[in-house]
Amino acid sequence: MKTRIISGIIMGAIVISVLCLGFFIEPLIITLGIAVITAVAIYELLHNAAGIKSKLCIIGACSFSALFILGNDDRLKELLLKAFSIKAITIDTFDAYWSYSVTAIIILYFMFAVFMTLKNHKDFDLAKIVSLFAMPLPYAYAFSCLSGVIKHESGIYYLLLLLNFSSVCDIGAYFTGVTIGKHKLCPNISPKKTVEGAVGGIVSSIIVTIILSLCFDKGIVLPLILTVPFCILGMVGDLFASAIKRSVGLKDYGSLIPGHGGILDRVDSIIMIVPLLYLAIEIGII
Repeated sequence: MKTRIISGIIMGAIVISVLCLGFFIEPLIITLGIAVITAVAIYELLHNAAGIKSKLCIIGACSFSALFILGNDDRLKELLLKAFSIKAITIDTFDAYWSYSVTAIIILYFMFAVFMTLKNHKDFDLAKIVSLFAMPLPYAYAFSCLSGVIKHESGIYYLLLLLNFSSVCDIGAYFTGVTIGKHKLCPNISPKKTVEGAVGGIVSSIIVTIILSLCFDKGIVLPLILTVPFCILGMVGDLFASAIKRSVGLKDYGSLIPGHGGILDRVDSIIMIVPLLYLAIEIGII
């Protein structure tokens, strides 16, 4: 427990430092931090969970994920536009080329995965092939949505709301389950999770949603309505991550954070929630 607390404090200090540098000095720092986290997460997923040992495969997948994050960052695009601001290039033309480059990154990664599968066909079973092809893009997209949520003009509020739907719900579920949990939620995937714990986690998040809405002077009705489905999504993401680990006999995705496991062990529920939260923010629902 002592190791878990110390590493949690260190991890929190690093995250807060990156956020402060991003908010007060240069927003691109946040994107770079998320790009690094994404690359580590993809490494854990492909190397530790899927069992892909080819260094070239891992480097290619991690590089693609990081480039995808950077390619979807408006701040980087803005800085590059200023750096190459010549009369021959209009903003519309630059935007078009930028979108083409992001598409090209995806196509090139697909081709890379094909060649790597052919090169390693003796060692690649279906699980490894599917992992190499299918996993990096949705995970990278989710992390790029996280970058968008954080760098919104109300980013602090939305980040706290996201952590509420994931971490607060998880903590509430844990303590409720330990105290009064009797009915197993998904015993074949996660034996310790209970129905009572899930309800307790949602109730905890509802209380925190009300507090956040009042503290930030935001509307309370829509965030309150969305709390339940987003908490459920977070639980689904957690169970999905547990199902992957159970299928390959892993306790944790990694050991980067002592007492906590790997990056994916900390963000499994966030990955499921953040794309829909980002969509809700962009279309003005929340």
